[in-house]
Amino acid sequence: MRVGFRSFKSEGGKLYLNGRPIFLRGNATNPPDRTLPKPLDESPVFARAYLSDLRKRGINIVRFNRTSQPWLDAADEVGMMVFQGEYGTPEGGSPTRPPRMTDAELARYYREDVLGPLASHPSVVVYVLSNEQASADIGYLRTGHAAVDSFLTRAYRLTRPWDSTRAYIGNAGYGMGRAGDVTDIHRYWGWYYNSFLSFYTLREPLNYWRNGVQPITISEAVGNYTGPDGRFNLVPDTKQPDSQLNWTGHAPDAEQSARALAYQAFVAKQAIEITRRSRVENPHLHGLMPFSIPFYRWWGVERYEDMGAKPILDQYAVSYQPVLLSFENWTPHAYAGSTVRVRAHAVNDDDHGRGLQDVALDYELVGTDGRVVLTGREAFGAVPYYAVERRLLSLRLPGALPTGDYTLRGTLSAGDSVVSRNETPLWVAAPTFARMGAVPDRTLRVYDPIGATNRALRAVGVPFEPFVQFGELDPARDVLVVGQDAWDAGLAARAADLRAFLGAGGRAVVLAQQPGAFDGSWLPARVTLQTEPLDHPNVFPGGRPFRNGMAVNPERPDHAVFEGLSRDRLFLWSDATGWDPSKPGFPAVYPVTSGFVLADPAEGARASVLADYDHGLQGIALAELFAEGQGGGSALVTGFDLTGRAGLDPAADRLLANVLRYAASDAPHHPHVLVDAPVRWGDYASERGLVAGIRNGLLVHTEPVVPEGLRERFPVTVDAQGNVLAGGRGGWNSKPSVQYVPRGRRPFGPFTFTTGGSQQLARDAAPEGEGTFWLRVPAGRTAMATTVRNLHTAPLALEIAVDGVARRVDVAPGAEQVVSTPVRPAPDGTLAVRYRGDRRLVLVETRFE
Repeated sequence: MRVGFRSFKSEGGKLYLNGRPIFLRGNATNPPDRTLPKPLDESPVFARAYLSDLRKRGINIVRFNRTSQPWLDAADEVGMMVFQGEYGTPEGGSPTRPPRMTDAELARYYREDVLGPLASHPSVVVYVLSNEQASADIGYLRTGHAAVDSFLTRAYRLTRPWDSTRAYIGNAGYGMGRAGDVTDIHRYWGWYYNSFLSFYTLREPLNYWRNGVQPITISEAVGNYTGPDGRFNLVPDTKQPDSQLNWTGHAPDAEQSARALAYQAFVAKQAIEITRRSRVENPHLHGLMPFSIPFYRWWGVERYEDMGAKPILDQYAVSYQPVLLSFENWTPHAYAGSTVRVRAHAVNDDDHGRGLQDVALDYELVGTDGRVVLTGREAFGAVPYYAVERRLLSLRLPGALPTGDYTLRGTLSAGDSVVSRNETPLWVAAPTFARMGAVPDRTLRVYDPIGATNRALRAVGVPFEPFVQFGELDPARDVLVVGQDAWDAGLAARAADLRAFLGAGGRAVVLAQQPGAFDGSWLPARVTLQTEPLDHPNVFPGGRPFRNGMAVNPERPDHAVFEGLSRDRLFLWSDATGWDPSKPGFPAVYPVTSGFVLADPAEGARASVLADYDHGLQGIALAELFAEGQGGGSALVTGFDLTGRAGLDPAADRLLANVLRYAASDAPHHPHVLVDAPVRWGDYASERGLVAGIRNGLLVHTEPVVPEGLRERFPVTVDAQGNVLAGGRGGWNSKPSVQYVPRGRRPFGPFTFTTGGSQQLARDAAPEGEGTFWLRVPAGRTAMATTVRNLHTAPLALEIAVDGVARRVDVAPGAEQVVSTPVRPAPDGTLAVRYRGDRRLVLVETRFE
């Protein structure tokens, strides 16, 4: 028997350790197994080193991949709390069905098999009776929820008297406190669905409690599974690939690793710090345990130090500081000379339960060159144990600051002792950054009965004239600008005039409109505005994007509309509402507020998608739609909120000026990108935006990189749809040593996504899929060479159609071959290419000769 001195209980909606309320600062993805070398799985030395380092980073509770006595012993010895038990479905059951057990069988099963091996370890403070079984609140697991609830209620009733020294979670993730002492949820906001801001929904009571008010824990969160090389792990036919597109988009391969790691750490930071800060509004929040992959190396290591901490683990060391200084900054972009308001929080979860006296914050704004450009001090006074104190900082930025990245750094002290440090980024632009500059070639005629767009244009310095009537519009010299939210019945009645204006060579800019009110029937390609808000607390993406979004992906980053704006400037924008946590809803920081889709993907021939967003990049943020014919004009349609932050956010202002400058330029507007170098499929930079979202039907093909010592354990196979798998399906968390990487694209369309985000074919789908794209090629190109691979053991046919002229070839089994197709581009170099074939065919490269 191991003997430890501690009490742990759930009482009055709170968790108490030794009589003090405790916030559980956890990590849910841990050994043993997970492709560690076998000698380390049960190594006491390795376990102690691993847990000791996590303790130093502020983590105070973990869950092990399976019950292991050496790991539990190590947790006892280093003082690491553990939540453990039946982290699956009870033996003989399923996700939607409990096992059939008498009370005696049930009591024996839990007391001897599940909880018995844990009972002698004082480090185990929470027992888990089940994980992610059916729940009335989860749409895809509603079947059988009443029987599951009944079974787990019986289990709790029979085990609680047997050991009342721990708290019990009945159904981790989905049980919502119906059987046990703790309301536990799993929320992957900011990965599989919604955004990190959805963690603010935890401010509201969950209303799930059946047995009285209970403490709330989130025993799985964050996700964002990065692999050994730092990129998101694109395990095929799972939720991972379309989530990757949401958050790092089509960033070049050279950037994917750094961006994935940074975003993984960002979501961990926001999830942890928002949850800890939100105790002011909801005092029942008592723990968060990210479920992600915090180490680079698992296989091939000889000691803990070999595993290599990813940035998320370093972020734990900041966000899990027992006393936490946390900045809440909803002004990520600002003009030099403006005032930025940042809320600073002091969260006191001191490990020894001490109150803090004479607390003060010293802060400084630092440039990338290390130069301090602003300093200040703010007094907090006393901060009792388990309290959260807030102060609003007003930062007056010097007017002469050059455009660039800055960091607000803070040091929190109690008397003479430093108790916490933290920082937050800030991008500052010179006051003239967004000015339009030269007078545009065409006159901007603005239709704006509301007046908000007119005010925004004046703030940005864009010259314009009010729209008067259609008879005065000159298709050769004017650009019609439909102001943001300005569409009304008057314009709707003139749809024929709008269509004629574009057909005669006119140009239009349609700023963001309200879903349900806008009629786009006059546009060259029909669009459908989306309606579902992003921050609904538990909405899965399914087959449609949300109406609003962040982390916007520029499909053509070198396009004139993005001049001066990097991908980072499209991540979040500054809030213009003055939101703070005491107010309902969320800060208005999403760049896209009225995204849309093409009503018919086949109309992509007339659509140049410039920016997209959401899972699988299904939503469109900005597109230019081209009228048919050589003399036809075009309409730029955007879902960006380009007028709501005028004078506040320089990135939004610059994009507005860029869009209008481009629309009013007499330079040629081309519907399709010029391809003057080989296209290496799956290499996003090489693709140049040819494949935007799922509209084109070309699915990224990924293959596993398996370390040599694991190849026998995880044999590589190809399934009927052409997915290449290492050791079967799944494995983004159980096989962290296996990295899936892009290796081409497959003709896969048409396809959609399941409610969870995996690719989905129609029930009657043929074995052949197809993909289409449009492009321009330089003069003199007469042939298209396609390199294709056959993953099957029999010959497969590939049909290649260029401008409707098709050629069909057989690709030998297991072979890679080059197929040459004659091309005759239109005078402007435009081509339409369609690949059709078995989904086990992989397009490797396309080049024009």
